[in-house]
Amino acid sequence: MPGITLETAQQIIKVVLAGERTSPGRHIAVAVCDAGAHPVALAREDSAPPLLAHIAQAKAFTCVAYGKPSDSVREWAEATPAWFEGVTNVAQQTMGMPLIGSKGGVTIKDVAGHVIGAVGVAGEAGEQDQKLACQGIESEGLIAVTN
Repeated sequence: MPGITLETAQQIIKVVLAGERTSPGRHIAVAVCDAGAHPVALAREDSAPPLLAHIAQAKAFTCVAYGKPSDSVREWAEATPAWFEGVTNVAQQTMGMPLIGSKGGVTIKDVAGHVIGAVGVAGEAGEQDQKLACQGIESEGLIAVTN
């Protein structure tokens, strides 16, 4: 099963960065990781706060590490906060990235249905982050998994 290539990741990022914003002052960061949760590509717009790059990476990481889109983690965190805190601490300590439970992390599947990575977008409202991630993924003929 081939994974996500740098070329594909860069194209996804290009489409995301060109996407519609809720207001002209919104600046974003976009991260793409492979099926092993390793970073493939990252971009942060010039005026975007530096923290957004880390949030985008955490959203993409969460999708692959948890096996579901990042916003689905929110339900888990709300239902069992102590457990979630422990698990995210383990993820941070062992894999160098926390789990994050908000919209904007979208799992990528190839046409055969295999998970090949994830996209994280940060800086817009959560719904728009997720929409932008999906547009980038689908522009490459891949499947965006949001549930």
